[in-house]
Amino acid sequence: MNTVAVGVFSLTLLTGAVIVGAAAMALAAPLYALAYLAVAALLIGTVIAVFCTKCPLRGRGCLHILPGRLAALLPARRGKYTAVEIAVVVAALLLIAAIPQYWLLSQVPLLALFWVLAGTGVFLINRRVCPVCGNRCCPLRPKE
Repeated sequence: MNTVAVGVFSLTLLTGAVIVGAAAMALAAPLYALAYLAVAALLIGTVIAVFCTKCPLRGRGCLHILPGRLAALLPARRGKYTAVEIAVVVAALLLIAAIPQYWLLSQVPLLALFWVLAGTGVFLINRRVCPVCGNRCCPLRPKE
């Protein structure tokens, strides 16, 4: 599988994890599930605005395709990622993963599916996408 396909597939797995989290929430509190999906979308928008807009591959060069194209709609930013930017991105991603855990704990099969999807997506990004990505400033890129 080529790197772009892996990049898209990994984001599809991560999106699937969010949907599984929302489904677990919806079983008990449908409005919370909708709120979670809205919050997750806003947090992903934050990641794109803070992280992807600094990437030199934003636009058509992004190995994940969609985030890069969305980042191209925003003003480009330059330079290395600051500690605050990295903290914002980490906090946003951790919140997306943490919010549905309360509801997932009462639905063990969905909990397992959530973490299999999320773990596989993160694993693929770290092992197959990051090593060949051209963003030299990215803190996830292996040191050369």
